[in-house]
Amino acid sequence: MATVSETVSIAAPLGEVWDLYFDSRRWPAWVDQFAAIVTMDAAYPAAGTSLVWRSGGAGRGEVRERILEHDPQRRHRIEFSDPACRGELVSTFTPTDEGTSVNLEMSYELVSGGILSKVSDALFVRSQMKGSLGRTLVGLRAEAGGE
Repeated sequence: MATVSETVSIAAPLGEVWDLYFDSRRWPAWVDQFAAIVTMDAAYPAAGTSLVWRSGGAGRGEVRERILEHDPQRRHRIEFSDPACRGELVSTFTPTDEGTSVNLEMSYELVSGGILSKVSDALFVRSQMKGSLGRTLVGLRAEAGGE
């Protein structure tokens, strides 16, 4: 599995950033390539619940998520799959003197196997995944008013 991560500092209190992160009405404003929710369990984001969403045309297609861990105002861990890959995403929230630090760490593997997928991942996919995490966090910071 490949792993990519990005971190951003947001000049807003932990509680506000945490609430924003799980406010699905605001996801189109900051989640990279987010288009719409397909289905979401009523108890989302509790552990064991699921979410299915779709991206815009240049995005990941339909993304299925299952929440593995939900530790309020600390950590949120999901497993995900889309047409090209599957893996886990861990979101970690840390209060700081300036506000809140948010870290996203994604471990993933491409669905199609073989040597070409490993080369494609190393040359192209990994940088795209890291870029997507970065754009998401920059969007989160902007949406929180902490640019």
